[in-house]
Amino acid sequence: MREELLKLFRLVKDGKLSPEEALEIAQTVGVFFEPQQPREKTSGKKMLYVQIRDPKGEKVDVKIPLSMAQLLKLSLPVLREKLPSLDLEMVSKQIDQALSSLEELEGDIVNISSEDGTIVRLFIS
Repeated sequence: MREELLKLFRLVKDGKLSPEEALEIAQTVGVFFEPQQPREKTSGKKMLYVQIRDPKGEKVDVKIPLSMAQLLKLSLPVLREKLPSLDLEMVSKQIDQALSSLEELEGDIVNISSEDGTIVRLFIS
């Protein structure tokens, strides 16, 4: 978590995030709390997975309960530093479209391959 907090500080320092946005992201991802013990998997509980791969080998993997999927959009500004060529507005719009009917979905929701080799994949399992 220390590394994530340092990245947020850098984004604020570089003017890419306001202090308020950084605080909201930090609270959302649990930077200020001790990790909880893993709970037993509840049957029928769907999870939203986000995978981002860039040609340089950078990887971003996020797994959140489907009920918390709207919080995913809060993490988009953080991706701007790692993947500057990624069209975050397009990803945000696709997330909005997908969230409107997530409960019925299973499998890939968004699967984007950009010209520079970056891959963004959102799926439900």
